[in-house]
Amino acid sequence: MKRPKGLDWTEYMVDRLSVLQRAGKLSFTEIAKTLSREFGVRLTKNACIGKARRLNLPLRKPVVARKPKAEPQVPEIEPENVPHVRPAWTVEPPVLPASSGRITIYQLQRGVCHFPFGNQPPYTYCGNSAFRGSSWCPHHERVVFPRGAVR
Repeated sequence: MKRPKGLDWTEYMVDRLSVLQRAGKLSFTEIAKTLSREFGVRLTKNACIGKARRLNLPLRKPVVARKPKAEPQVPEIEPENVPHVRPAWTVEPPVLPASSGRITIYQLQRGVCHFPFGNQPPYTYCGNSAFRGSSWCPHHERVVFPRGAVR
């Protein structure tokens, strides 16, 4: 991989990195900011970590995360096993008067006219025999596709 211009580590930069890293008081982010400011270059935290590893500088002690303040103990509650109970009610399709000749959405199938009626539920559909390969009966086919309309 080709190295970008301006990232050549000088002897002074390496010595300063070594001193700052061995002191162990600054994070690599702070070390990168310090070196960038002191030498007028732009260094990243990862550049400093990589250089320290390549120089075989001693590993730093891992930063121990501070423990958060102890929160009050909340007793654990066992989940209650509730048996599955089916509801006493069921959903059934609306019943239409037998004289209407129309069908509900639950009764729609291939080969019947899908022409809708109504502005509010329960919607109904024509239900007469449909043309082969069509969703409409002959009457509603002419309603949906008037003569001369491109189909």
